[in-house]
Amino acid sequence: MNVIQKLILALLSVLLTLTLSTTVSAETVDFGQEQIAEALPDSAREALESDGITPDNSGALNLSFGGVLGEIWELFKSNVTKPLALLCSLCGVVLFCAVAESVCEEGNMKGVLSAVGVLCGAGISASAVYEILDGTLGLLSAAANFMLVFIPAFTAIAAVLGHVTTATAVNSAALAATQLFSQLTVNFLAPLCGTVIGVSTAGAVHPQMKLDKLGELIKKFVVWGLTLIMTVFMSVLSAQTLVASAADNTAIKTAKFMVSQGVPIVGGTISDAVNTLGSSLAMLKSSVGTYGIIAVAVMILPTLISLICYRAALACSEYMAEMFGLKELTALLKSCGAAMTIIIAVTVCFLLLNTMAAALLLAITGTV
Repeated sequence: MNVIQKLILALLSVLLTLTLSTTVSAETVDFGQEQIAEALPDSAREALESDGITPDNSGALNLSFGGVLGEIWELFKSNVTKPLALLCSLCGVVLFCAVAESVCEEGNMKGVLSAVGVLCGAGISASAVYEILDGTLGLLSAAANFMLVFIPAFTAIAAVLGHVTTATAVNSAALAATQLFSQLTVNFLAPLCGTVIGVSTAGAVHPQMKLDKLGELIKKFVVWGLTLIMTVFMSVLSAQTLVASAADNTAIKTAKFMVSQGVPIVGGTISDAVNTLGSSLAMLKSSVGTYGIIAVAVMILPTLISLICYRAALACSEYMAEMFGLKELTALLKSCGAAMTIIIAVTVCFLLLNTMAAALLLAITGTV
């Protein structure tokens, strides 16, 4: 290589360095941060903006333990009204059935009043379960749409930083899990809860059918299935990301060494410029990643708190019915609680699968 060729190569290297430096200072790189924010429901986006949390800043630093607990307490107070109304209604049904059984100790009238009480309890409980189920299905659909925008944008930043294989693995696994849970909730969750409540009501009206254990059996089956899905997902994702991260780190170090040693005169300068750009992108990756995790939590937490309150109301009603010796009504309320537990389990698994995928990518991928 003659002197002129070396000079041309050096000038090109300087131009590349200046271009990279300009890119870093201008912060013009766009990975769809605006689209990520727009994919959120209005209520969740407004809540994050009020706390100063956006995809472009490290808004998570504005959070505090006391502030988060205060927000959870406010959510609890705003979502506890309807579960308390459900508890009062079911307690009224329990008292009616208890008084009816004490007045009509034997005979056909006792069976009629017991059936009426069970049907009243079934109507009240089913109405509450289907109301919260409808809200949960809408929430999970909105959360899935958000993840379909957030995951590709977030993994794209990791890919630009050089972690291409790791980003591809996380992107594929997280999108597959999101689609899986979307299909499960749309096609199976509502029919499954309806089957539990319907069969349990039939078993409570006709105790000789011995259907009181079916709701618990279905609940255990669903919980075991979700546990299996979670275990397989996290095992596969962890193994893929660990292996991919090692390969990406090796490739990054090799490329940096080749640039630093192979480019004459300014090779080290180019390497430093790339490190500067990588640090800037790493900050953006952390901001976008934490924004996605917080956004999903803000979307799901109100509904999750409401579900827990409803489950507590059904548990208290079940205990009260058992205390008065109302076996049929106790079995019905226990099955309704099992349906509510299924909804809670699906919601929690959806939250954990997506947030853990984002958190794993944040932890494993560093700068360029």
